Amino acid sequence: MGKRQIVYKAAEIAGNIDLVDQEVNLITREDRVWHGRIVSVNQSEVMLRDARSGKHNFPIEQIDKIYRDVVTDY
Repeated sequence: MGKRQIVYKAAEIAGNIDLVDQEVNLITREDRVWHGRIVSVNQSEVMLRDARSGKHNFPIEQIDKIYRDVVTDY
């Protein structure tokens, strides 16, 4: 069993409803990494809930990329 990462650049994030309810790592343009589940995505911002149930809003222009791990059979 292996893992692979799916990376979403800033241009692929806005309005991408496939990201909702996914466990991800969000990297800001300031190189800060946030881990949690995406609650909502729209054209201007992403809302992320962290492990302590805190909600954080990130404007799309402050996000460098989002990546998530996917478990594979190979």
